[in-house]
Amino acid sequence: MDYIYISKIFATILFGLMLGFLSSIPVGAVQLEVIKKTINGHTKPAIVTALGSATSDLLYGMLTLFGFGHFLLHKDFQIVIYILGIVVLSYLIYKSYREREYMLHEEKRVRYKKRLSFLTGFTIAVTNPGMIIWWFIGFRLFADLNLFAEITFPVKLCFVISGALGLALYLITEAAILHKYQKSFSEKFLYKANTFLMFILSFLTLYFIYKLIIIVWNIKCLPSL
Repeated sequence: MDYIYISKIFATILFGLMLGFLSSIPVGAVQLEVIKKTINGHTKPAIVTALGSATSDLLYGMLTLFGFGHFLLHKDFQIVIYILGIVVLSYLIYKSYREREYMLHEEKRVRYKKRLSFLTGFTIAVTNPGMIIWWFIGFRLFADLNLFAEITFPVKLCFVISGALGLALYLITEAAILHKYQKSFSEKFLYKANTFLMFILSFLTLYFIYKLIIIVWNIKCLPSL
């Protein structure tokens, strides 16, 4: 048994997990959705949303590292993705509004199905083309470690799967922590939190519209937000 090779594979998995975990820290649409579901008492759907997001990230990673990255960065593909992103984020804003309303009127309570939550997480993550760049950069960092003379298919596969698991791990950990302290949140705090998340989602929607206009009309991009 080649213990050196096994130790390098273990290091690859550990590096992917750490990279994925750290990359999830910046607040994005998926993280907002996980937070919103958890603080409103929908912890299981929140976790399923995180798993849906991880599945999408895994798909992007597989396509990027196995030769389709440049296609994913093509203008036409980007246009479709940003349009889909605007639709999805607009739907999430509507759902957030309904979630906020049921806090005032219990009979209007919103219920989340696990399958729909998985699809929501998957779709939100798919509408983030920035994941393609993340995989390129992350893999470049991994390659710079020079663990292997040749990065073969199994090594790439370990890196992609561990990276996606790291992304999911952060979101699930976040949901678990919020669930633990959920009862300490007052109704007033939850109402304000839902309102705040709606504004953040609206800001992200405007950002997607901005990016779509930049791509469609070939406008010189302003500094990134």
